[in-house]
Formats: sequence, C-alpha cells, structure tokens
Amino acid sequence: MKRLTFWILMMLFASPAMAGGFFVPEQGTKAVGMANAFTAIADDPSANWYNPAGLADQPTSLMASGDVLLPKNTYELGGASYSARKSVFVIPQLYGNYALDSLPVSVGFGVNAPFGLSTDWTNSGAPFSLVTAGGDSVTFSQIEAIQANLNVAYKLSDHLSLAVGGVYYNATKVRLDNALLEIKGNGDGFGGNAALLYHNGDFSFGVNYRSRVKIDISGIAVGLSPLPAPFPGVSGGATTSLTLPDIVMVGAAWKVTPDILLTVQIDWTNWTTFDAIVLNFQPSLLNVVTGSTKLVPENYKSVATFRVGAEWTYMPGKRARIGYVYDPTPTSTPDVSPRLPGNDRQLVTLGWGMDIDEAMTLELAYAYVWLNDRNLTTSNTPVYNGLYKSDVHILSAGLNYRF
Repeated sequence: MKRLTFWILMMLFASPAMAGGFFVPEQGTKAVGMANAFTAIADDPSANWYNPAGLADQPTSLMASGDVLLPKNTYELGGASYSARKSVFVIPQLYGNYALDSLPVSVGFGVNAPFGLSTDWTNSGAPFSLVTAGGDSVTFSQIEAIQANLNVAYKLSDHLSLAVGGVYYNATKVRLDNALLEIKGNGDGFGGNAALLYHNGDFSFGVNYRSRVKIDISGIAVGLSPLPAPFPGVSGGATTSLTLPDIVMVGAAWKVTPDILLTVQIDWTNWTTFDAIVLNFQPSLLNVVTGSTKLVPENYKSVATFRVGAEWTYMPGKRARIGYVYDPTPTSTPDVSPRLPGNDRQLVTLGWGMDIDEAMTLELAYAYVWLNDRNLTTSNTPVYNGLYKSDVHILSAGLNYRF
C-alpha cells in the first residue's frame, strides 16, 4: 500500500519532474538556427520570449512560427531492446509587436507552447510498463501547455532599452498513466518578466529574466482493473501547488565583420524550486491507498546552459546560421524514471533566412539533439534500472511581416 501510495503521488503531479525534458526552449525559428543564443540580438517579434527589450527597436510586426519535434526513446536490459512509440509533435508560436508613433514605446505579445511532449511505453513490452506490484509501471505520459505573455518595451536612449511583462501559463492537459491508474489533471498560474538590451556599434548585450510561476493544479485519478475490487472505476480528486523555476538569460553579440555576427549566451534555470511538493487528496474511496496528504521530494538542482551561434549574410537579403548548445540535466540519478529518461544534452543547429521583400522574411532551421546514454543501476525503483538512449530532430519554420 505504501508503494502504491507513493506511485499515485508521483504519477498525478509528476509534471515538474518532467519539466526539464518536456521544456522546449526553441521558440523562434531565427533563434533556433543560432542555438537560441538570441537574447543579445532580439530583432524579430520572437523577442517577446528571448528578450522583450528588443521590441523597442522594431516596427509594428507580426510573426508566426512553429517547430516539428521527432523524438526517439529506447530502453535496453539484458540484451533486449524496447522502443517508446514514435510520435510527431507540433509546437506553434505567434508573436506581435505594436510600435507607438508618438512615444518610444512598443507593446508586444506572445502565445507559445514551451511545454508539450509525451512518452508512450504502453505497447513497448518494456518490463517497467508491465509490472503492477506496487504500482511501479510507466505507460503513457503527456503534457500540453500554453503560455501567454504581454510586454511593454521602452527605449531609454539610442543604446539602451528596457521591458517588463506579465505571463499567464495554462497546463491544459496533464496525462500520467500506469498499469493501475488513468490520471488526468490541469492548472494555471501567473508570473512576470523583465529585460534589458544594450547596443553600441558592433556590440550588444542582453539580459532576460522570467520569474518563477506558481501553478495550482487539480486532477483526478481513476482506478484500473489490475487494482483489487472495489477500486477499478473509482475516482478521486487531488490538488497541489507547483512552482516552475526562475530563468535568467544573459547574452552578448558582436558584428565581427559587416557580414558575420557571433553570439554567446548562458541560461541559468533555478530548478531548486522543485525540492518538494505537498499534495492534498480530496475525500474519496481512493484515500484508502492515497491517504490525505503527502510530501514528495524532488531534489532538482540549478543548471547553466551554454549557447553559441553565428550568422553569415552571404548575399543581400540572405543569411545562413549555425549554433551549438550544451544543456546539463537538473535531475539526480536515483529519481530518474522512464517518464523522463533524459541526461545531459547537446544540440547542433543550422538556419537560413531570406527577405522575400521589404516587409516579409522567411526563416527555416534544423536542430539535432542527442542525449548522453543513461545507464541506471541505483534507481530508487529497481525496475527502472537499465540503459536509456534518446535523441530528437527539430524542424522549424517562421514568417515575419513588418507593417
């Protein structure tokens, strides 16, 4: 019963434990081509995400972009190999900027989906997807989420701009199933952001801060047939408050020549906000196995991600881009599960942009993400031990129109 209780708790509100791997920082095609080292550039409407202070130097414009993600996850144990179901994920973005004629002020908005992936081991045959004793199985996991961001940017001088904004985050769907339970949940919360952008000649420097966001989540767990009677079909509600981490992006860019731009960036993510979660279960028959309150340790650590990118204007109106990312994992080995079998990640990116005319620009980008293999031997749940391998292909396209 204690093992089943712990599993229900971890299953129902595991979204923070998955946020590191389910977080998609690729939120603008031009930026993707330069490894998302865009905070010191921020010269298209995706600045709403990367550095809203960059909106102060832009005309009124509208941008639509999107990513197609193709992840692959495999698990190996005792000479056998098992694969999670392959899926295609589409991550859309919409950004806009309105430049006031009479004031050095711009108002921007962004609607994007920085969280939105899933893993499906249901029919993989992996041992952890079949076990029912203690509720340790892992089958289907899903997060669908939308973030809306409103920003105001002010141009203090020819060299310095500032911005502040408000953020609304809506986790529209959280699905975390195992062989014993079907689990659904959703929630929302509010936060803020602030940014600055300094540029002088061929040099620019940017800082973007996105605050932690407290999300109130409510969910429901439904017992499945492997549970003994009378639990199959019985449902019970639960609530908790989760805190997404603060993020600080610091970048610099240099025009090495009139045609070549170099940029570097460090992103700090304060994952220590996930030290523990307090869960409260509403009265129901499932309280027999869940109890009424539970403290779930997370033990995440803060990480710093390194990014470097370059852009080459090889002819008027046409640009090629390249980038590299090193992104360490915030998770600790004993707490890793097949829901997020990730490890330290590296990315290589390529991009291309073309001015169709004076008002419209087309952007294309590609990124390959490979994760270090993770050989679990000391998991807190022994059935999770084994070798995990993962990689992701990302395709991105965007269109920016300036009014």
